[in-house]
Amino acid sequence: MKINVKDYKSNEIIKFIREGLNLTQEQMAKDVGISKSSIEKYEYGTVNYTFETLIKIAQEYDLDVIISTKRK
Repeated sequence: MKINVKDYKSNEIIKFIREGLNLTQEQMAKDVGISKSSIEKYEYGTVNYTFETLIKIAQEYDLDVIISTKRK
């Protein structure tokens, strides 16, 4: 699974990861140690998640988070 963040809104990224792993919001919340309502809020865009939350998710599901710059 590869996500280019310029192609998505920030709230779509968590949902994309979750659905790509065939997880329910409840299962992801349990696995990562956050509330289901937090996952819902992240996915609906009513609350922004932190980089730390993204890292927790990546660590739980053995995902890589790669930040790179493109020099012009």
